[in-house]
Amino acid sequence: MKRILLLFLMVSGFLTGCGENKVTISEINLENANDNVKSFIENVENDEKGTGTGIYIYNDSKNQRYLYLNQDFLDDGRGFGDIDIKTDENSINIYLNDISISEGEEDTYKLFKINFKGDYEYLKVFKNGEETHFGGIGV
Repeated sequence: MKRILLLFLMVSGFLTGCGENKVTISEINLENANDNVKSFIENVENDEKGTGTGIYIYNDSKNQRYLYLNQDFLDDGRGFGDIDIKTDENSINIYLNDISISEGEEDTYKLFKINFKGDYEYLKVFKNGEETHFGGIGV
C-alpha cells in the first residue's frame, strides 16, 4: 500500500511539473523558415530598411513566434551578441545584446524560432538591458 501511495505521489508530482509554462528559442537559417516567415522578412527588408529598431516579430501560430534581427539593430562596429529569454507569470522577456566585432566578421541578420507553452499577456524586448520596442509585427 505504501508503494502504491508513493508511486501515486511521484506521478502526480511529475505531471504537475509538466504543466508549467516553458519557452524555448533556437537560431535558424532563413532557408529553413516557412514561406510566410520568408515573405514577412522580405517585406521588412523592402519597406523598413534603415527606419526601425531592427527587431521584428512574426506570429506564426498561438505558441510559435519568429524573431528577426537585421542590420538596423546594430550600431556601427557592432555585431549580434547573446539572446536570453526569461518569463514571469504573464510575460515573455527577450534580452538581446550586441557586441564589438572586428571588420569582416559581421552577420547580416539573425532569425530565431520561439516556441512556448502557456498563455502570456505581454512580449517585451530589451536591447543591452534597456527596454525597447519591435520595429514591426507580422501575423
